[in-house]
Amino acid sequence: MTKRFDRIYQPRASVIICELFYPDMKLSWFPAVLAGVILGVLALYPQYNVQKNLRGAEFSGAFASNDLDEMAYASYLQALIDGRPRKNDPYTGRDHSTENPQFESLFSIQFFPAYLAAIPARVLRLSAAEMMPVLSFASAFLTALAIFWLIVSITEDRLIAFTGTLIVLVGSAAVVGLGAINSFSENGAAYPFFPYLRRYIPSLAFPFLFAFFACVYNGLKAEGKNKRVIYSILSSLCFGTLVFSYFYVWTSAAAVLFGLTLFILIFRHENWRKDFVFLTITGAFCVLSLGIYALLLSNRNPVMDKAQLLVLTRRPDFLQRVEIIGYFILTFTALALFLKWTKLLERKAYFIAAFALAPLLVFNQQVLTGKSLQPFHYEFYVINYVVLLAIVLIAAVFWQKIIGRINILSVILLSLLSVFSIYWGFIEATETTYFWDDVNVRRDEAMAVNLRLKELGKGNIENAKQETTLNLESLQADSQPTVAPQAVIWARHQHVFSGLKDWEENKQRYYQLLYYSDLDADYLRKSLIGCRDIEACMALFGWDRFNAKLSANARPLTLPEIEEEVANYENFSKKFSVDDAQNPKISYVVVYEAANDELVNLDKWYQRDAGEKLGKYILYKVNLKTDSPQ
Repeated sequence: MTKRFDRIYQPRASVIICELFYPDMKLSWFPAVLAGVILGVLALYPQYNVQKNLRGAEFSGAFASNDLDEMAYASYLQALIDGRPRKNDPYTGRDHSTENPQFESLFSIQFFPAYLAAIPARVLRLSAAEMMPVLSFASAFLTALAIFWLIVSITEDRLIAFTGTLIVLVGSAAVVGLGAINSFSENGAAYPFFPYLRRYIPSLAFPFLFAFFACVYNGLKAEGKNKRVIYSILSSLCFGTLVFSYFYVWTSAAAVLFGLTLFILIFRHENWRKDFVFLTITGAFCVLSLGIYALLLSNRNPVMDKAQLLVLTRRPDFLQRVEIIGYFILTFTALALFLKWTKLLERKAYFIAAFALAPLLVFNQQVLTGKSLQPFHYEFYVINYVVLLAIVLIAAVFWQKIIGRINILSVILLSLLSVFSIYWGFIEATETTYFWDDVNVRRDEAMAVNLRLKELGKGNIENAKQETTLNLESLQADSQPTVAPQAVIWARHQHVFSGLKDWEENKQRYYQLLYYSDLDADYLRKSLIGCRDIEACMALFGWDRFNAKLSANARPLTLPEIEEEVANYENFSKKFSVDDAQNPKISYVVVYEAANDELVNLDKWYQRDAGEKLGKYILYKVNLKTDSPQ
């Protein structure tokens, strides 16, 4: 009976499904394209939610944010669209020029995805707000193609590759307890939205990450020397794009490449020399891009290390959740080898092991380098996807040996898994989007005033970026540079760019914001105790003082630290002078109408016009008084 059953269903499971989808089997990319479209549609849900569900006819054009860091990325993107140089600062307006050279920033070093988005945006005449949803779909679609290519190269089964692609991209948050699944343990708070879709990084880097893995794998199994050379070059080009895209992505790729080389050297299958030469040459090409990267990094802003929470430590870390998952995958890989369900001759065993080892390497690189840089980013945004990919691949080994022998059963179960993955993707999209509803509504309400500022600066970006706005509402302040060219007094992402001279200037600007907002020293004290106002803690002490996950040396604020800062602000307020009032000089003031701000301190130094009501905001044009108090 079994033999007869096998004869009837002889074609591979993926072949059956693909023939159902498209009769021409030469078009083997159809399942990849289908997965890409599905994931792209899910990626667009937040924008749909804002435009249709939340704002409707009142929608003003804001892009739906899934992470507040997207404000900084979109601001840099808009600056490039406006034609400003690579080393620009959209928050202070201080761009690089021959007369005023600027340091490198996080954004000017990780420039590749920004230009990848800015160039087509300029050609199509799209703003950053209009380009961000496009990036969501494009990133999801292209990443799906890259992962599908990698999985189908290793498994030679398109249905497994289709299902695996869906699982990796919708399930990588859940595998580390993030996304919709954390709503069960954190009072209904589901965060973040598909982590890899934070734009423009890591979203635009992700297709190149998995294309890098696919090029390395196909290069190893290529028979001809010419093919190996081509794949080596393609691998190094992909790696180069990662180096200038996102630190956590290229270091994860490097960890996999190192692990792969290590396993080939240790176990030495019969063609190990040829593989080792390929990996060595590829690695050498990759190092070339790191040389340029190191040169840019050497010219970074001195504020950058504090802003990015670089910590000097050699403390090992072996018990992160993704590391533990990696240990189990290595165990199952050893079991598959012991059962002879895969062989050392099959390079997929080395790849699975390298993916599983990567978490251990990235979370412990500081043992050698002595430097740790916000390692939680690996678990949130990159290495969780690598680990889930390893799970999919080792599961595919067992699947093909056990279930895959009965083709119709394999087809049915993989189809059900695909349907469930799509369903879970919908849950992830809807549940994690809800978390940002209030933020996105407020940001869209602010579009009216932001667009008016853009209109006022239209035609002369150079002059407009020299003007500074005082923004009393924090979300509007952070979002304004994503639309308009004017600088701001202070915003939560201002210190991550290169325009600030030092950390002290960041603090002084925040003092100015408090002063113009008529907030006294007692208000600041209450804000800092227990970090009740995270923006106050962030501005005066750094991000790690309110969130222990951000740094290996994170520690809570102490009362003496708080009192010292309160005293500094009180002294600043008492001695506020005309020099403080015009450094920087304010051109516009933006207030949230419902806040009823009296602006007593501002009126001591500036003359406001009658104001222009724009949606729920009021925009004042101001001029420094000639009779300001001395």
